[in-house]
Amino acid sequence: MLCAKVEPMVHGLAKDYAGKMKFEVVPYDQGNNKQRIADYQLDLHGMVIVDQTGAKVWGESGHKQTRAGVEAAIKQLLGS
Repeated sequence: MLCAKVEPMVHGLAKDYAGKMKFEVVPYDQGNNKQRIADYQLDLHGMVIVDQTGAKVWGESGHKQTRAGVEAAIKQLLGS
């Protein structure tokens, strides 16, 4: 689900938000991931933030994610 450029960003965010959020890299070609990615309306590459129920709160397809944009969505979700 994540492009090579974005995966290091996810690992950095996981470190910064440890204990507050769970981060997961989902390979498109494994298990039921194609359906999961389609359910979140993402292309092959993208990022999604979901709440505890699995409902999508934010997402972007493709390779256009920036750390600032993702952090803004995280802060909005966390209320900080």
